[in-house]
Amino acid sequence: MSSVARWSVQGVAIAVAIASVSRPSHAERDAPAEVTFRLADGNTIAGFVYREREHERARAPLLIMVHGASDSHTVFDFAPGFRSAVELAEAGFDVLTVDRVGYGASSHPDGDHLSFAVAAGYLHEVIQAVRHGALGARPRTVVVLGPSAGADIAMVEAGTYHDVDGVAICFNTSQLQPALFAVDFNALLAQGPYFDFGVDFRTTFFYTFPFASQRIVDLDNATRSLVPRAEIVSALNGESAAFRAAIDVPVLLMQADGDHLFVPLDDSALFSGSPDVSFALLRHAGHKGFSHPTSKEQAVRTVRGWLRSRF
Repeated sequence: MSSVARWSVQGVAIAVAIASVSRPSHAERDAPAEVTFRLADGNTIAGFVYREREHERARAPLLIMVHGASDSHTVFDFAPGFRSAVELAEAGFDVLTVDRVGYGASSHPDGDHLSFAVAAGYLHEVIQAVRHGALGARPRTVVVLGPSAGADIAMVEAGTYHDVDGVAICFNTSQLQPALFAVDFNALLAQGPYFDFGVDFRTTFFYTFPFASQRIVDLDNATRSLVPRAEIVSALNGESAAFRAAIDVPVLLMQADGDHLFVPLDDSALFSGSPDVSFALLRHAGHKGFSHPTSKEQAVRTVRGWLRSRF
C-alpha cells in the first residue's frame, strides 16, 4: 500500500508518495521498490530503490544513479547480466535510480524547459527529500552518479547546491570527439521540443564494436526515449563546464577507452575545488560502458571500489 510523506525544505513543501521501501523478499530481490517524488512545481520524478544487506544500511552510502540522454532508469537495470543497480545493491549500498523529468514514468513537461540547470534543480529536490527520510532512514552519505548527460546534470547539481558527499562522473569529459561535429544537430532539434536521436546516431556514438553486443544494441535502440530539446541545447552550449571547479567533494572520473562521443581524457585538473579526484579508464569499452559486455563488470567494480575506499 502506498503512503505519502510530507515536509518542508527551505520553505518549500515537498510530498513523496512511497509505494514500498521495505526490503524485498528473496523471490523479489531484483524488483526495485517504486517511489514518486512530487516536485515543487507540480512535476514528478519516478524513483526505483534497490536494497540488500539491511544491517549495513546505516553506514553505507546511498548512491543515486542519474541516466543520460535518450535513456531512462532502466539503463542501470537493463537485461540479465547488465544490471549495475542490482549489483551495487548486492555489494551493500542503497541505490536509487530515477527517471529524470521528461523521461520514462516521470512528468513530461515542455522539452524546451528542461535545461541542465532545471534538471539539476529537480535532482536537488530529490536529494533533499531522501536526506529528510523519503526512503525511510536518513542516509548519512549521499553520492550521485551520472553517465553522459547524467554526468552534466550531476556536475551542475553538485556545483550549485553542495548537498552531496561525492560525485561519480562517467563517460563524460571536457572534449567531444571530432566526428560529433559532423552531425546535423539543427535537423535533430527541428523535430520539436522532444526529439529522437535515431538508431544510427545511438549505435555510432554510444557503442564501440567489436566490444559491443548487437543483441544489447538492438534492445537499447528499441527501448530508447525521446530527448528534451533544451537538454541538448545545454550540452551544445557547454553549460556544465564551469561547474567542474565548483564541486567540493570527492570525485570519480570513469571513462571508456573506446568512447566515440567524448575523448577519454583525465580531467582531474579541472576539478580544482575537489579534495580528492580519482581517474579510471575502462578498457575495451564504449560510451555506454555499463552496457558493453567487455566493460560492464569493470564499471561496477570501479564504482564499488571507489565508494568503499572513499565513504
